[in-house]
Amino acid sequence: MTAWRIAVSVLACMLAAALPWALRLWRERRWGLPTRITVDPDNPSAEALVDYFATVARRLDERPERMRLVIDGRTTAHRALTLDFQPDGRMCACVEGDAPVRFSLRRRWIPDHPVPLDLRSCRLWIEPVDANRFRVMDSVPFCVPGTVYALCALVATAGVVFFSPECLAIAIGLAVGCLTSRTIR
Repeated sequence: MTAWRIAVSVLACMLAAALPWALRLWRERRWGLPTRITVDPDNPSAEALVDYFATVARRLDERPERMRLVIDGRTTAHRALTLDFQPDGRMCACVEGDAPVRFSLRRRWIPDHPVPLDLRSCRLWIEPVDANRFRVMDSVPFCVPGTVYALCALVATAGVVFFSPECLAIAIGLAVGCLTSRTIR
């Protein structure tokens, strides 16, 4: 009987730890199909990146919606691709070894990502804020309410008091899953 309870406890712990990850993946899928941008491996061009971003801005003007933007520049590993912001609010696309190309989206791009942004292999999440601006994030916002941790503590306490390893395993697994799904991108 003890081996059965240990097996159930381990399974419950693993399933509880996987639950926040499943919720996060489900939330990522709700952002729609990704728009893919593939950078030319032989001749990466900052002008092409600027054109891609202008096209994305026009698409958001026509139909404001959440979108995933996947930039694939892994084949240009020998040259850095970056996106930076100037103090005057203009953006700057840079390909290592070439002159930077400055462009303006009229303060529409609200960066919620590290600056400068490395574009060699990048996944961006774009969410319209109002009719003219959009927030750009490098990960899906995933917030775990504090009451979940309070509930985990309550269930863990009940598991200790009533000698129930299943309750304790579920509480620990859920807490660990929530913590790791928030911090790993």
